[in-house]
Amino acid sequence: MQLPGLVTVEPDQIETIEKLACMMGKSFMEELWTEAWLEALDEIGTTADRKLEISRAIMKYDFIVGTPFECCYMLPDMAAGTGAYLSSDLKGNIWSDLEDQATEMMAEAVLTEEEKTALYKRAVEMEPISNFKWMIPETEGKDFIHFFSVGVNPDMRGSGAFRRLVTPFLDYADQHGLNCYLECYTDRLESLYGHFGFETVHRFTDPKFDVYERAMVRTPR
Repeated sequence: MQLPGLVTVEPDQIETIEKLACMMGKSFMEELWTEAWLEALDEIGTTADRKLEISRAIMKYDFIVGTPFECCYMLPDMAAGTGAYLSSDLKGNIWSDLEDQATEMMAEAVLTEEEKTALYKRAVEMEPISNFKWMIPETEGKDFIHFFSVGVNPDMRGSGAFRRLVTPFLDYADQHGLNCYLECYTDRLESLYGHFGFETVHRFTDPKFDVYERAMVRTPR
């Protein structure tokens, strides 16, 4: 998708990908799923700075894998960015499978063997609250938009950056009769997305974790 007011990041724009990943990786340290996943590193004494480095690497490799399918967008001033895609642009792929590839690439490039062991174990434990392809059986082959990551520069919060980022997607969805899907893990984000027309349709929980997944959908206006 080429959306007004947004930059569609291209695969060869590595410097831009790294800058965007740096910003969004910091933002995602506040995401409760990321926090719960990276907590697995506490037992091996991992520092907060190292966790931030890993969070940024996750974003980087998601975008490296996703940019060939137009999955990376940002505001021109880099106040906010998102990993999002039109399902037909994936050319038959499922995003969660591509994301698994990105995680494997990140792990080989960035993680120590000790970190791999801890994080892979935690990922398995978190599977009940990590359903990122729940919308596939519900779409019945219809095209849709899925946001798999959204980040606002912490220094730009309150500037309207989030609205500027998501509005072009929602306008496109309305014009083409598409549902939009996303997942979040906090009451604050659930309320924020609700303000833009998203409704929570599933809650994926597990008694081992206080955090849980809210699966949300916005139907076209």
